[in-house]
Amino acid sequence: MKQRNKRYLFIIVITLILMISGFFFWFFGGAIMKPVTGQISDEAYIAGERKFYRREKYTGIWKRGTLTELPDTDVNMGFDVRAYDLSGFDLREESDLLRQVTFDSAVRWPEKLPEGFDPDEIMEIGKNPGLGIRALHDAGITGEGISIAIVDQALNPDHQEYADNLMSYELLHCSDSMAQMHGSAVTSIAVGKTVGVAPDAKVYYIASTFGTYSAGGMRMNLNYMADSIDRILEINTYLPEENKIRVISISRGFSSEKGADEVRAAIERAKDAGVFVITTSMEDNYGFSLLGLGKELTTDPDDTASYDPGSFWSSYFYDGEMGRPADTLLVPMDARTYASWYTTDGYEFSSSGGLSWSVPWLAGMYALCLQEDNGLAPEEFIQKAFETGTIQTIEYQGEQYELGTIIDPAALIDALE
Repeated sequence: MKQRNKRYLFIIVITLILMISGFFFWFFGGAIMKPVTGQISDEAYIAGERKFYRREKYTGIWKRGTLTELPDTDVNMGFDVRAYDLSGFDLREESDLLRQVTFDSAVRWPEKLPEGFDPDEIMEIGKNPGLGIRALHDAGITGEGISIAIVDQALNPDHQEYADNLMSYELLHCSDSMAQMHGSAVTSIAVGKTVGVAPDAKVYYIASTFGTYSAGGMRMNLNYMADSIDRILEINTYLPEENKIRVISISRGFSSEKGADEVRAAIERAKDAGVFVITTSMEDNYGFSLLGLGKELTTDPDDTASYDPGSFWSSYFYDGEMGRPADTLLVPMDARTYASWYTTDGYEFSSSGGLSWSVPWLAGMYALCLQEDNGLAPEEFIQKAFETGTIQTIEYQGEQYELGTIIDPAALIDALE
């Protein structure tokens, strides 16, 4: 029981750091923003219209300039050089540092880079969702006809990866004054045209802040997370049958915080309504753990052998506390490219992901499966994912460990036929 509680606490802390880092990392903006709630009319949903409560600002709001010294690695983003000018540096001896890199399309790289470190190649490889997903796309399995809901931070609505997928945009207790990094990332991982798992799925989006900001920091209140789930269920009552939301992606965990029990209850209501709610705390409501896979920068995303325990939890795996086959479902996480939050066509790459990236990946996978079997219940999906998954044996410091269960998209789709 102590190990289980320790695992819950670890997952929740990591997820919390990732969820709020977008707001604090970029800027705080001086004043504390009052949360905003704004809904779209029932009639718009009934008519199947694309409609946004507001359009978030995103262009020209982040400039970082020329670096005079290399930044320290950050617990959230590793060696973060996004939007910096690095052209004056000699990085030929910094291979270890660059293995932890987070960068974007705006970086000005120096000519002196380690042998084999090609930012363009790394960015392109990272766009691949991995594990054979693109082969499914080529076979016409793209999530077409399936609707996903995402609850996250304020979203740049115009990025080329997902602008055409976005059906609605509401706010529910949202304290963001403009677009944030996290929303664009998770949306593109779920439905991005080139980086997403389900590029033809529709998205209904709610921007929410799971707490209240004050001068002393953020006070968590997961009642807002529960309210977001209930709002999506309400929206579903207005949507035409062909547009009904089948899965909700929320890159957040819960344990004993204020509102956690309300979240559990809301998820049960969603289950009764046939809606799969994917969070970073799948244990309580669905009986399994969701974790993300680690990967080096340029290894093949489609090759299961490329993967190992995710960077943020690998030490726990080797200690025997996490990632065991019987109750853990693993999906790609590290070394991923996703949509930029402050442009319409830029990208970011992060060598070390977080559970926030695993949640939309699995939501997209469920959408692919629903395209093949529209009656597929979440519980059956979970069961088949474990039955068809891969258990990988890896060696570490002379010992062998079983890593898994790694999801096998092709085998899972085949099992539905």
